[in-house]
Formats: sequence, structure tokens, C-alpha cells
Amino acid sequence: MQIHTLSTYELKEKRISDYIKHLKNITNKIMKKKSFFSILLLILIIVFSGCKKDPPAPPAPGLPTLTTMAVISITGTSAQSGGNITADGGDVVTARGVCWRTAANPTTANSKTADGSGSGVFSSSLIGLTAGTTYYARAYATNNAGTAYGNKISFTTTPKDVYVAGSEFNGIISVAKIWKNGVATSLTNGSNHADANAVYVSGTDVYVAGAEVNGVGYYVAKVWKNGVATTLASGSYGANANSVYVSGTDVYVAGYEDNGTSNEAKVWKNGVASSLNASTTTDAIGNSVYVSGTDIYVAGFESAFTALGHRVAKVWKNGVATSLTNGSNFATANSVYVSGTDVYVAGYEYIGTKDVAKVWKNGVATSLTNGSNDANARSVYVSGTDVYVAGNELSGGGGRSVATIWKNGVATALSNGSNSEIAYSVYVSGSDVYTAGVEYNGTKSVAKVWKNGVATSLTNGSNFAEAHSIFVY
Repeated sequence: MQIHTLSTYELKEKRISDYIKHLKNITNKIMKKKSFFSILLLILIIVFSGCKKDPPAPPAPGLPTLTTMAVISITGTSAQSGGNITADGGDVVTARGVCWRTAANPTTANSKTADGSGSGVFSSSLIGLTAGTTYYARAYATNNAGTAYGNKISFTTTPKDVYVAGSEFNGIISVAKIWKNGVATSLTNGSNHADANAVYVSGTDVYVAGAEVNGVGYYVAKVWKNGVATTLASGSYGANANSVYVSGTDVYVAGYEDNGTSNEAKVWKNGVASSLNASTTTDAIGNSVYVSGTDIYVAGFESAFTALGHRVAKVWKNGVATSLTNGSNFATANSVYVSGTDVYVAGYEYIGTKDVAKVWKNGVATSLTNGSNDANARSVYVSGTDVYVAGNELSGGGGRSVATIWKNGVATALSNGSNSEIAYSVYVSGSDVYTAGVEYNGTKSVAKVWKNGVATSLTNGSNFAEAHSIFVY
């Protein structure tokens, strides 16, 4: 067999070919590795770019910063305040105002105003306040972070004004007077006798009903508005104005006028008289007037058509009389008060040998005294579900008159019986009970006011004086 031997040339050519193949293998491996690392690098770039940190979040909003403005323009029922929001806490203020209550640190859960939104200065009107009361107030501002409050301030509303109508002698002549918070103003000049029997306040106007003696010696019914008198009767015979009530722009006065034969119970509306008598020959007197809506109520009495001629306690509604007693005994209705659909009347009825103080509700009588001593219910006032009656009862021992307040039929003596005293009028304002009357000090009568049973003298006892009516406003 013949063996082929590569020539030197062929051997060199083979070696070159093998070397080229080897280089290709190495190149392929390098390219594969390069591709792998490229892909790996790309993946790493993608991963790390996806894990890149977000920019820092903005800080959460905080509470607003504000101060409370001073309280000004304080009255008995209102005041002015406000606030100044100097920083909104990084978020818009959506509600602002002033909150208040009678205890420290009020919140928006208490009474508050709502005065718009946004930062800066705002003003607030605080309403629905109670006179003579101390309040605490703070401005508030609300954003998404919550509600912030300004500094706490306190203020006291002005006390209510207490008006009393009555009279005081100047030595020999009775002068009609009105007291405002204990300070007296004369309604007459003292040249003729005069009495102020009732007072009513409406807005800034003060009305007083009473009478003054004219040049021929007759009492003439009058009503004073802010001290200026209007005559209600002709003066040909005696007349008296016993009660006044104001409803809107209308002024109602109850009283009587002598027609030459008998007394006619009358009600004047804006000075125009209407007679309440069943007959011009019977005596009747209107003692009290009350207006509820379009209804006019008058309490008083009229003589019965009997041989005895006993007085019958009556209440007139729009001129139509309802008898509270049957005429078998003397009786008088002194005061009327209407609460909702209920009509309350205070007065007395002579039963057996004594005057018995009574209150009628819708015509049904309740005796306030047991008839062992003379007593009289002179004024009635209703506050919520409570019925207050002012009057007097003679004491069993010395026979002195004891000024008395009945609340829901339960008596409270305003005096100890050492001197005779009478409670003529009662007025309730919030939780305070005011009473006007008189005390006889042994030689003279002293005009008095009681607030929650504590007495204040309106006169010094040097002259005779009486307080007949009280109104708190």
C-alpha cells in the first residue's frame, strides 16, 4: 500500500487552516460572552433604573394659627368679635368663626358663628345671649388637619333693665313716677295728684298707664310714651288707666271711665275706646289687658244683676265676657296672662268671711289660700310650665299683710310680717323672679322691688310711695 506524505507546502497550508478555525472558535466564544455581558448589563440598568427613589413627598398640612379679637358692642343679647388667621398651616381654611359658652374653653360643639373661609381678619356677630351673663369665647379655624382655636377671652353682657311704675308723694301731692334700674323719673310735675299703674317696654319705647287729676278734681286716664302724656278720657267724669300692652305698633290700655251713672270697663286701642259693659247701668272695671295674636283679653269685674249686686270676676276676649264667678260672692279678676292656648287670671273671691286668693286657668279656679286669712292674688305671669302669682295674705297673728309669691300654687313669703307689705306685680326673666310692691314702715309706705326674694327700696321712706307694676327688658 502506498502512503501519501504531505509535502512541506501542504503541511503549512493545513496548519494555517487549523489556526484560522481556532481563531474563529475563540472569536465566537468572545462574542457570545460579550453578548451575555451586554444583556446582563442591560438588565442591571433596567432593574436599577426601576428602583430609583421618588422625590420626597411634601409635608402634611398643619393646623392654622390665629388669634381672637376683642369683644365690643356688648348688649344684653349680642356682642361683636372675630379673629385673625395669620397662617393657614399649609392648607386652605374651609371654616372659621367664633365659638362661645358660659364655661371656659368653648369649642365648635357649642354656640358658634360661621364666617366664611380663608385666612386673614374676619368679624363675627354673637347673638342669642342672655343679659347679665359672663361668657367665654374663642376664634376657630378649620382645615384638613383639624380645627385650631385662638386665645380665650371672657366678657359679660349688660344686665337687663328693670322698669317700675308707681307714685311718690312730694309732701302733699302724689307724683306719677317710673324707675329705671332704681333711678326715678317723674311723669307729672306735682301740681295735681297722679298715679302710674302699669308699665310696658317695646324696643326703645317705654309706655306707662295711669291717671292724673284735672282742674275740676276728676282723675283722667292717661298713657305716657317716653314721658309724653296722651289723655284717654274727656275729664268730664273720673277715669283711670290700669294696664297697658303693646303689640307691634298698637297700644292697648285697659281701665274704666265714669259715664255719669256708673263705671264702664274700657279698652283703648291707640286712644280709641271700646266699652266692655253688658249695660251702661252696671259698674265694671278693666284691670289688666293682654294681647295674643289678634285676640285682646281684659280681666276685671262687673256688678251682677242681682239684688245684692255682687261683683263678678270676668275676662273679656275681644269684647265678649266670660264670668269666672257666679255672683254669689264678691270677686275680682286683677290680672290676665295668655300662654299658648291657655288663659290665666289672678284675683280673689270673698268666701264665707275671708277673701281667698285665686288663679283661674281657662276658667277653672284654684284657691291659693285656705280662707283662714284674707288674701289677694294681684298679678300672674307664666314662664314655660311655671305659673307665678304675686299678692298678699294677712298673717294670723298681728294681722299684717305679708307679700307673697306663689309658684305653681306653693307660697313663698317675701316679708317676715314685721311690717305690712303687698306684692302688686310679678315678672319672670330667665331664672330671675322680679316683684314690685310696697312696705309700710310704721309711718310711711316705701316702694320696693324684690329680685328672687331680695328686697331693694326705691324710696327712702320719707314720703308715701308705692310700686305698682314691673317690667324687665
